[in-house]
Parts: sequence; C-alpha cells; structure tokens
Amino acid sequence: MENNENKAYEYKGVGLNRTEFKHGLRKFEEYTNIYHITQFSDLQLLESLIFYEIAEERMKISIDEKKTALEKKNKELPEKDQKEYSIPTYIHDALNSNLEQILTLKEKLGLLTNKDGEDSFKYIQLLKDKFAKWMEENNGSRTIVCPFCSKIVLLKIRTDIWETQQHPMFKDKTLYNQHLIDMYLANKITAEDVAKVLGTSPKYTEWLIEKFHQRKNKENEEK
Repeated sequence: MENNENKAYEYKGVGLNRTEFKHGLRKFEEYTNIYHITQFSDLQLLESLIFYEIAEERMKISIDEKKTALEKKNKELPEKDQKEYSIPTYIHDALNSNLEQILTLKEKLGLLTNKDGEDSFKYIQLLKDKFAKWMEENNGSRTIVCPFCSKIVLLKIRTDIWETQQHPMFKDKTLYNQHLIDMYLANKITAEDVAKVLGTSPKYTEWLIEKFHQRKNKENEEK
C-alpha cells in the first residue's frame, strides 16, 4: 500500500486460499490508491467487499467448470442423450445474494453514484487527494492559473528560471487531454482507458464528450 495512512491496516484475506489472497491484496491496493480509502472502518468494509467479489468470481468459475465438464461428457453421448447445463436455483440465489452484499458495501464506501449523479463534494475531495499525491511525486513542476488568459498552465523547473508551457492534462480549468479524447472518439481506446489515465471514472469521459464535443456540434448545426 502506498498511502501512509493505510499502513496501520493490514489486509488479512480471511477465508481465501493463497492464490485468492494475492488477488485480493492487489484489488485492495488498487481500491485504496484509486479511491483514497484511508479510514480504518472503511478499510475493513473494503476487505469484506473484496471477499464477496472474489466469492462471486469463485462461483462463476465453478459454473464454467461444470458446464465445460458436461459439454465434454456430451461429446461421448448420442445427440438425443445430450443435456444442456442450467444453473441450479440454489447457485443462482447465492449469486444474487452475493451481488446484493457487493452493492451494499460499495454504496457504504461511496463507490456508487447517487440518483442525481456523482456526489460533487466527494468528487472534488477525490481530485484534491489526487492532486496532493501528484504534488508529492512531481516536485520539479508546478500548475498555476495564467493571470492573462485564466487557463491552467504547467511550470517546469530549470536550473535558472521557471519555464511555462501549456498544461497537457487540462482544457481551460477542466481535467482533459485532447489526444486521449481523439483516440476514444476514433474507437481506439475505451472510456475506461481514458478514466485510468485521467484518474477519473468512465462517466467522466462521457461528460467530457458532452461538454467539449457534442455541444460544439450542436451549436454548429444551429448556426
């Protein structure tokens, strides 16, 4: 774990085998780093969430193995005696119950959007956390608002002076990268890819398209 506040909490992975534990630990670190989960109680909830997510994966693997075994057996039988695999009711109910637990825990951790969309305060706080982390890792540069054009620019340190250049990750004051969006619009990458680079959610990618592209196209059509 990279966050200093998380070092007091040790991921235990109770109920998981060795392979699942390693997988769970990776998921735990990804969640804490991406969503900046630091509170001890939230970290406990996160570990429970990961357990249920791995349990879901385990059940799906079991279903796939049983289906594969039946298909193999069918090849040895006449066509009239072959059977189709259907998920037993008790497994279907277990999957649904497990999914409900996953959704409940994600909601408690604030990983789901509310009915009105993303919680603005949580989103702003997340950006602040990301920026603080970025500042720690990028002491050789600074981001400022240009006093002339009010756009966000990047200051890169030199041995004698600060060098100013256009910020590659902002458009006006919005987190944005033109090349990423161009690749997305050309179907070369997905909204998830854009989100991973910007450190946002896939919905934020769609919001950027709406803000800078769809509205512009609409304005051009109205002219």
